[in-house]
Amino acid sequence: MRVETKWAIIITVVILLWLLIAQALGLFTAEKIAIGKAAGFVVSILTYIIGYYMVTKEKRDFDYNGAMSWGEGFWAAARMTLIYIVISSMALYIYIQYLNPGYKAVVASDNFGKDPVNIFLYGNLSASFLFGGLFCLIFPLFTRRSINNKA
Repeated sequence: MRVETKWAIIITVVILLWLLIAQALGLFTAEKIAIGKAAGFVVSILTYIIGYYMVTKEKRDFDYNGAMSWGEGFWAAARMTLIYIVISSMALYIYIQYLNPGYKAVVASDNFGKDPVNIFLYGNLSASFLFGGLFCLIFPLFTRRSINNKA
């Protein structure tokens, strides 16, 4: 669980740093929100790809002594996804409520309704489940290794 928690925290910190950089660059204004969303999507996907690869690789190399089945990799990535969902939801809530309270107004103006914070957090939750589930299935294929193939 140590490896999964470490990478969930790293991914959350990278995403939070991206949000702060995007805020400093002015990408979360009503005029530039589309650019901010597109760039955020790309940064998030790249961060997830690197994170999921690293968690399964590190789990294989250090916890399973260089040999890991697809199932062991799947469960390592699934545990990381669940940990990430909790940590990232708390971090995003702190970001929206305290670090960038003006973001609520921009999100609300983008047809999110009366409760933009919860809509944004539900979006994070659904994207985390969707991409986390997909990456849990894919990345163990790249990092699995049998005892015979250990090099």
